[in-house]
Amino acid sequence: MPQASETKSPSESAPNPPPQLTCFVVIGFGRKTDYATGRVLDLDKTYEQLIRPAFDAIDVNCFRAIDANRTGGIDDIMYRWLYDADIVVADLSTLNANVFYELGVRHAQKPNTTVIIAESVLMQKIPFDLSHFVIHQYQHGGDEIAKEDREKFTAHLTGVVRDILEADQKRLQVAPKSTRLPDSPVFSVLQGIVPPSYQPTTRVLPPDFVPPNLRAAPAKSAGESLAPLIDAAEKAKNGYTIGEGEAKKKVPVDFPLAIQLFQKAIDMVEAENKKPDLFLAQRLALVTYKHAQKQYDAKKIDLAETRAQMLKAEGILEKYCAPEISTDPETLGLSGAIKKRLFDLTDQPPYLDDAIRFYERGFYVKQDYYNGINVAFMFTLRANILLAEGKRFEAIVSYGHGNLIRQKVAEICLALRKDQAAFSRRGDQVWVLMTEAEAYRGQRLTTKVEELEAKISAVPPKDFEQESYERQQKALEAEMAAFEKADPLGAMSPPAASPGATPVPRSAPISPEPSAPAAAAPYQLTDSGAITVNANLDRSRAIKSVEVSCKIEYAGN
Repeated sequence: MPQASETKSPSESAPNPPPQLTCFVVIGFGRKTDYATGRVLDLDKTYEQLIRPAFDAIDVNCFRAIDANRTGGIDDIMYRWLYDADIVVADLSTLNANVFYELGVRHAQKPNTTVIIAESVLMQKIPFDLSHFVIHQYQHGGDEIAKEDREKFTAHLTGVVRDILEADQKRLQVAPKSTRLPDSPVFSVLQGIVPPSYQPTTRVLPPDFVPPNLRAAPAKSAGESLAPLIDAAEKAKNGYTIGEGEAKKKVPVDFPLAIQLFQKAIDMVEAENKKPDLFLAQRLALVTYKHAQKQYDAKKIDLAETRAQMLKAEGILEKYCAPEISTDPETLGLSGAIKKRLFDLTDQPPYLDDAIRFYERGFYVKQDYYNGINVAFMFTLRANILLAEGKRFEAIVSYGHGNLIRQKVAEICLALRKDQAAFSRRGDQVWVLMTEAEAYRGQRLTTKVEELEAKISAVPPKDFEQESYERQQKALEAEMAAFEKADPLGAMSPPAASPGATPVPRSAPISPEPSAPAAAAPYQLTDSGAITVNANLDRSRAIKSVEVSCKIEYAGN
């Protein structure tokens, strides 16, 4: 055993270690809509919580194009690493066109070491040309990925890559002159094809590898690549926690900083003569209008300044996202929210009409509860405006249409809750329950509302979630009460039965329950000679039958 004085330096005791392997990840960034299923997935979570940890476990430097994009165009980075990377992972989730193109480039260049992954729900929609490939599936809740699913897929992906590397090492030992079986369809079908040869004229280093235990300290200053800039902007938008135990501290939301950082990210992309990703534009619009609303609520800016900031947020979407022709649910939801707030500030009906137009298109494209419950409320709001304008028929149609949408929203929420295992992994459980409760409230299904509110209390919601829910329910009740008071007959149509209930036959005769005698109800005589009667129905109960009798006696001779 050598003495301490005899210890050799690292350079004398061992040869230089082999270069660290690289993995280039082909994936969208931010929240992307899966148009095949209507869901929105946070693909940053896929990368941060599933893919990178899998490669950390085997000491492989894993990165995306936005992590490597320090200078020059992002296309240069993309093509270079599609060729140079030892391993490429392509995530097909959301059927991102860019991902499919880049996967094709990799398959045309390299016979081996391309791993394909996708979110499990998407597996039902995989295009035919890729349907016979090995595609590794993971579970994604939308905004969050459950811990159980993270651990399961990360271990699986680590094992897959380790097997690939170990099999190649064994091949080189046993039969060094043999070649690996290709995983590229190009090299599998066109047997004998020679991979392209490329000798770069410049040396390109991968992004610095930071061990996971040191990752809290950034390896490079903010601004060198898009990834840390976007991460910092997201933290400013959402707020975050630092420290542990008693030293744990909440860093509050900082919208001005988020605005500055998202704008800087867009400027970086535009400096390369590229169009910013929709995600960046959507985020900038979001923090711009939320900051304005927060300042207005705190009475820090006046109505004119708030409206100006809302219009600025609207302008961001118009510049980058083309909301008038877009089918992107995130763009449509943001446009609807901004128009809704402009209507709240100004009471100008065109803003209400635009809010309905955007929310409704987003709902039909995505079939989601968020856009659905918002547009249902806006239809109820519009019904009161139309009634005040004397447009009774249009008002009744608008009011009824809102309830038809609520019926669909309730069905969507109920379907999400039916798969209890999947629902328990969702990060939006409380919002699903609150939305379903609001959908039933709008239909006057009181018992259903009470059942859902009991489930909401059991979660329980965060303070801001509860406050938001209570504020919205109060607003909905006010609009519904106003309509019912102004036009009892127009509002009296029984709501559609809750999911699973037996519908009332259309041919059933109609009569009020004994507890609500029609004789006590007021009547109105219209200019056309029609008589409208308020039957004083109990809307919390299903109608079994209705019976109507009419006798008219004229006063005098």
